[in-house]
Amino acid sequence: MPAFDLDKLNPEQRDAVTAPDGPILILAGAGSGKTRVLTHRVAYLLGERNAAPDEILAVTFTNKAAREMRERVGALMGGEASRLWISTFHSACARILRHEAKRLGFTADFTIFDEGDSISLLRRLIEEAALPDSPTPELARNRISQAKNEAVPPERFAAGASGGRDQAIAEIYRLYQERMRAMNALDFDDLQFLTCELFARDPEALARWQARAAHLLVDEYQDTNHVQYLLVRALSARTQNLCVVGDEDQSIYRWRGADIRNILDFERDFPAARIFKLEQNYRSTKTILAAAGDVIRNNLERKVKNLWTENRDGDPIVHYIATTERDEADYIAREIARLTSEGGMRPADIVVFYRVNAQSRVIEEALVRRRIPYYVVGGVRFYEQREIKDLLAYLRVILNPADGLSLERAIGVPPRGIGARTVDVIREVAARFGITQFEALGRLETESRVAFRIAKQAGALYDWLRDLIRRAAAMTVRAILDEIVARTDFTGYLEGLADGVARRQNLAEMLAAASAFDAEGGTGRLADFLERVALVSDADQVSEAGGRAALMTLHTSKGLEYRAVFIAGMEEGLFPHSRSQGDGAEIEEERRLCYVGMTRARELLYLTNTLSRELYGTRSESRPSRFLNEISPALLRQIAPKPQRGIEPLHPPTREPYVDYSDSQLPDSDGASAFAAGTEVIHPTFGRGVIRRREGRGDAAKAWINFERGGVKLLVLKFANLRPIAE
Repeated sequence: MPAFDLDKLNPEQRDAVTAPDGPILILAGAGSGKTRVLTHRVAYLLGERNAAPDEILAVTFTNKAAREMRERVGALMGGEASRLWISTFHSACARILRHEAKRLGFTADFTIFDEGDSISLLRRLIEEAALPDSPTPELARNRISQAKNEAVPPERFAAGASGGRDQAIAEIYRLYQERMRAMNALDFDDLQFLTCELFARDPEALARWQARAAHLLVDEYQDTNHVQYLLVRALSARTQNLCVVGDEDQSIYRWRGADIRNILDFERDFPAARIFKLEQNYRSTKTILAAAGDVIRNNLERKVKNLWTENRDGDPIVHYIATTERDEADYIAREIARLTSEGGMRPADIVVFYRVNAQSRVIEEALVRRRIPYYVVGGVRFYEQREIKDLLAYLRVILNPADGLSLERAIGVPPRGIGARTVDVIREVAARFGITQFEALGRLETESRVAFRIAKQAGALYDWLRDLIRRAAAMTVRAILDEIVARTDFTGYLEGLADGVARRQNLAEMLAAASAFDAEGGTGRLADFLERVALVSDADQVSEAGGRAALMTLHTSKGLEYRAVFIAGMEEGLFPHSRSQGDGAEIEEERRLCYVGMTRARELLYLTNTLSRELYGTRSESRPSRFLNEISPALLRQIAPKPQRGIEPLHPPTREPYVDYSDSQLPDSDGASAFAAGTEVIHPTFGRGVIRRREGRGDAAKAWINFERGGVKLLVLKFANLRPIAE
């Protein structure tokens, strides 16, 4: 067995790696080597604790992170790593459900619906149900997704529904789950939700997977939602050998159900837990780390950590104040051009982060003008391109003939004369005889409502697909696709489209992807291929290949690092987002998002804001983000705009103190309103400070105050003995 060297770890990392069995919480600050600790922990369990490879399960959130972890353990342990189960949450649950599908009323060849598939089905169900106060398909999907992430089944959702719209969504949720079961299909959220249900209702199945996860390691624990929390608790309940790694300062997915309390309350859930802190940062310069620390220290819901680094001080953080979004974009493009021509960087060393996708357009235009190669992460994914989804529909029918939604798509592309009226007949026949739509396709020749020519076309399609379904288990994915393309003249169909050249290129890429997949394992793996395609995330699009700069939203930034980072649009209402205004928890989430973006930078960090911005067709003046004002001026090099001839700046480029007016303007009977958010004060013990947030009124009025000597304190104003500092 290859040896691994624990001496290469710092003392805190080594303590975490060699900790005895039982619950472990590793608080890993940004850039502190958490992946190294996780992989060495796995290697230590195998090499020193004699754990069997098939007793270890390590889960994380992206395919990229899982692949990196698998490769690193392989480098440490060689062949010992081949039997390890290192996976994303969703992939792990898909594997469990393939084995246990019959216990939940499914078969192992179920298909996995993406967001577009779910919305298409919901649109149909909403039209069929014709309920009063019907929701839009998008709203229904969001509410159903939220319910599943909170482990709430349809009947419990209905019991808690209040009002017409909620009741309508509850009924659509019920119908949706029934239709999905009839089609032997699961959506993305079902993978975790149904696994959680399986563990709750089937002790035998739970015991089987508890044995397979006798040592459970969870990466990015701060991003777990409630259903993931329940899965982790269930799998670790027998052995208590749970090792979670995370950083509450990097919890940025509250909007999709992540619960920061999972990591903050770990010691409550596991009283015997050992806690380790990784505070040495190996990524960023001292300046970048200090600035990020200035920002995140303003959050209240966090554990105390003091990140430090032996790296060099580095350059000051550049704060560029632009007149408009076009000026901002042009500055970013100019600076990227300079860094790549004079600064010794490649475009792939650079990333531009923004809060919302709408910001990317003007940045892209500026990069194009300067001929800077770039790519956008989070646009239309490859497997969501129309022609790729058409081919995937055929593959899904071959895997799971009960998937009526995919069958209807395959019937329509390429066009073969079977139109919407015939599809309606197929649905009606299926309902009348209690059969699948695929079986109904083969019975159209007995239906007088369908023209003989169309019925013959349908029969030929049915016969071919039935034969291909029979042969598919002995075929590679590439061989199946080749037959589909040839039999349907898919290439000829694409050539007839206006953008046929680009779509044929996508077809070629799809065939190449299938060949690469087949090279890993051979025939009979169609289900695995479709599962991999269904679980691709935005983060999996990130690559240094091609030497291009990356553009992406801040929510895609987790787990990445670049030599130079730009964060554009540092303005109130944009970042932090307008939806967070007046909500302390949401503001803290936005601040964590800023912290994550800043700590992606190794050498250079640029923060930009505008004096005026046009967004969604409306131009308005902009105020600097409060996050800019939280950074010590000594760490910043500010570049102000040069006024254009005849045009004065909308307001001077100075550091304006941010004031949170969420409730600070409410009149107080005791005069405490003098202590508004943003007021500088002095305290006899804690010294100078700034009021960050106010809550309550009268004698109950309190304030969150960030003191120079005491950090953030919550004080009752009536008894705080504060004195405002006169300007």
